[in-house]
Amino acid sequence: VLKSKLVKTSALNGVANFIKIISSLISSKITAIYLGPAGVALLGQFLNVSSMAMVFSTMGINGGITKYTAEHYDDPEKRTKILSSGFAVTLLGSVLVSLVVFFGRHILSMKLLHTDEYEAAFGILALTLVLFAMNGYFMAVLNGYKEFKKIVAINIVSSVAGLLIAVLLVIRYGVFGAFLGVILSQTLVFFVALAFVLKSNWFSKANFFSGMDPGSLKKLSRFSLMAFTSVFAVTFIQLQIRNFIIQSISIESAGYWQGMIRISDLYLSFITMTLSVYYLPRLSELKQEKDLQLEILKGFAFVLPLTILSSLLIYFLRGWIVHTLLAESFLPMLPLFAMQLLGDVLKIASWILGYLLIAKAMTKIYIFTELIFGVSLYVLTRLLVSRMGVVGATYAFAFNYFIYLLVMVFIFRDILFFKPKISIAAR
Repeated sequence: VLKSKLVKTSALNGVANFIKIISSLISSKITAIYLGPAGVALLGQFLNVSSMAMVFSTMGINGGITKYTAEHYDDPEKRTKILSSGFAVTLLGSVLVSLVVFFGRHILSMKLLHTDEYEAAFGILALTLVLFAMNGYFMAVLNGYKEFKKIVAINIVSSVAGLLIAVLLVIRYGVFGAFLGVILSQTLVFFVALAFVLKSNWFSKANFFSGMDPGSLKKLSRFSLMAFTSVFAVTFIQLQIRNFIIQSISIESAGYWQGMIRISDLYLSFITMTLSVYYLPRLSELKQEKDLQLEILKGFAFVLPLTILSSLLIYFLRGWIVHTLLAESFLPMLPLFAMQLLGDVLKIASWILGYLLIAKAMTKIYIFTELIFGVSLYVLTRLLVSRMGVVGATYAFAFNYFIYLLVMVFIFRDILFFKPKISIAAR
């Protein structure tokens, strides 16, 4: 395990994540002090909206770009068709979504932020969505070519630039400045990613300007369905949960929940980035079941213990973390830690298996499980928050991922426990 490429990739990502963690610590502290729980809740809403706009702008094909670029590493013709089709789809999709966001900016501001004060932020987001989408596309291509060092470099620039921009704008403009920071940092990263792509030895105009190929579009469309499903199951559900907490308890309680989500995302970023950068292209290129089994076991042997140790450390240092990462106004969120961290461990354990659904394009199963567990999380959250207060959201999160893990183990039971009788690619 220690000699595997997974560990080497983790070490490489560790450099970027160390910088990201430091940047996020400073950024979170500034936003917590200047925005408070209520402002942090609004920022969470805007981040969810921008994430949804990003996925719809790319038509959700970035996972497919990574998969097929890696899978067709020995077939330049097929690879070119995938890249060119993906580029055309991303350009078209981002323009269409930009128009929708721009002309719907007033409605978005009123419905999601409950005020028209931030309407202009949605207008600015619309004007830069094309760059957002192209940045995501370029990162997917680099991932498919396994250019991990370039990805790490881009992530480092993203972290540092995001920190500087966020600090300056939040201090100067408050909540609106936080929204601008999200937009401008991603816009800057696009130009960095473009520079790396232009200098890559595989770069050629044919890879991006050869038009759309029907066969490639059909392959990529399966990933669109999966990405749109994820938007509903994760981002849209988060929006609805936050809105429910705001309406049923208070906007400050929604800020405590958002603060807990921020801490989880922060300490898990090292693990989730490794899974994304290493696992997706690696699982995509493996053809034999025994190789898949070995790769999954490596993941459980390395990733899961790391997650458990990290969660325990976070729990025992939770008071210090809230003081350091956020502010005293966030101390009421301390009861949220226990079940949220348990849920994080269960989530990573299930994702080690769940990545196979994406890597092997098991579209129907992926869509079904994401929809079911997205809805179940929302329903459980409503029920438990109504009974227990905001801490009920963390109980719902942990229980939902426990059931999801059991389902993933059942789906891949042949690979985990028995010799597979059929090829996983044929399912």
